Amino acid sequence: MTETMVTPEEESKAAAADQYQLIAAQQDEYGWRSTMIDVGDYLVIFVRVEKPGGRSFVMRLRLDDYPEIAPELRFVAAAVFDAPSLEAVPDAQFYPAGPYVVAANSGRGPLPVPCIVGHRDYYAAGWHTGWTNPPTNEHTPYQLVMNVRNAILDHWS
Repeated sequence: MTETMVTPEEESKAAAADQYQLIAAQQDEYGWRSTMIDVGDYLVIFVRVEKPGGRSFVMRLRLDDYPEIAPELRFVAAAVFDAPSLEAVPDAQFYPAGPYVVAANSGRGPLPVPCIVGHRDYYAAGWHTGWTNPPTNEHTPYQLVMNVRNAILDHWS
């Protein structure tokens, strides 16, 4: 019997793919659209949320080293969803604004930071705690997408 060796990258990608399946399975129920790309060592998930009568937001979740570390959350141009790539450049203009979004260049970096559990910037520099490997349900990428979607629909513009 041959023992199959699984690399850390393969383990990470499998955990990320499991989260993507949860996100994709709920897109009709919650009105978001999702797609995933494999960039070699890790996966990137794109999720588009449309605010009724308003803007479309596209989240880019980079799941490198997931679940050891939280995914990176960035917002990119809405058009990126139709041709997702790692070259999709985040910019402050693509981010939602409103309560619990820390403005760009306010000491947290050049981009806004949504104060929502489940992404890398939320936990950076001890800003918040709670990330574990594996993450608890409230800290998973699926729950992050749900929380961002709800904030966009209810509070952010």
